[in-house]
Amino acid sequence: MIPPNGANAPQIDPGRCSGCGRCVAACLLRLITLSASGYRKHAVITRPQDCTGCSACTDACPLEAIRQPPFSP
Repeated sequence: MIPPNGANAPQIDPGRCSGCGRCVAACLLRLITLSASGYRKHAVITRPQDCTGCSACTDACPLEAIRQPPFSP
């Protein structure tokens, strides 16, 4: 069961994100994209309401820029 409003969606810290794209590749539902902000890229969750909270993106991030909230059923 996926809760409404993206309660299980991870939080991405754009200041820590290097834009490497590992989280984009890890997300099986393709909910993460890279967005340009000035001269930098960073990850953005495009549809947080569809996130299952699997934490694949969190595990893939080498800079710990993605924080997974506690799972809420």
